Amino acid sequence: MKHFARAAVRAAFIATTALSVPAFAGEVKVLPTDTAWRNLPGELRENATAGITDTAPRSGNGSLELTGPRTRFAIGNIYPNAQTTPLIALDQVTGLTFDWRIAGDSVNPYNPDYTPALRLHIWDAGAGVRREIIWEGAYNGAYGPQTVPDTWYSSTLADSFYVGAGNENNGRTVADWAQRYAAGSFVAAISVGSGGGAGAYHAFADNVTLYTVGGSTTYNFEVAGAVPEPATWGMMIVGIGAVGGAARVRRPKATIAIA
Repeated sequence: MKHFARAAVRAAFIATTALSVPAFAGEVKVLPTDTAWRNLPGELRENATAGITDTAPRSGNGSLELTGPRTRFAIGNIYPNAQTTPLIALDQVTGLTFDWRIAGDSVNPYNPDYTPALRLHIWDAGAGVRREIIWEGAYNGAYGPQTVPDTWYSSTLADSFYVGAGNENNGRTVADWAQRYAAGSFVAAISVGSGGGAGAYHAFADNVTLYTVGGSTTYNFEVAGAVPEPATWGMMIVGIGAVGGAARVRRPKATIAIA
């Protein structure tokens, strides 16, 4: 009976979550006029910029362009608490990837191969605190002669994310992290950006893809194109019945090859 009660509570949590992540959307085109992905107040610092442009198109006619030392271009709330509206229950997430490119004129004090950072912002229900798990090229073999400026690359589901801050050596896949937090933990936001102190940084990102037990959604940053139907944005990632059958199913890991 207790097991049934716990399962019912978890199913209710997932089923009643108001999601910004479309269910089985495949690809969502994100335009400069979009109100879901955006620069958050106070997150552009020291004359930094983050916006969708046609400077270095990736898939279509645009990508996210980042300049300067501190940017967070995000969907959701990067500073969540227990009352924050979730994007999705954390234990439903199996991966997070994106495409990235370092501009030839990028200058920063860290390394010429300094990459954009991809973050999954989490509410840890067990500890009652917010956390970030972060992808950076420095911890995924992206530094060195194999990384060429003005060239697009792709992260993979096998890549490591670390929990910020100060735990860069404790890298795990997103799928691994997602199963290490207590029931009720959730994803509050996804963000792409650069770190503080990055100087005259210049880079690009596109095709942010969230993988879940119910499918995947790729956010393709474009300067023009069809706007997603309003009904799509309000869809749930999975229904109660689908969650009951798929909550513990994991798809085989896929690998996204370097472009």
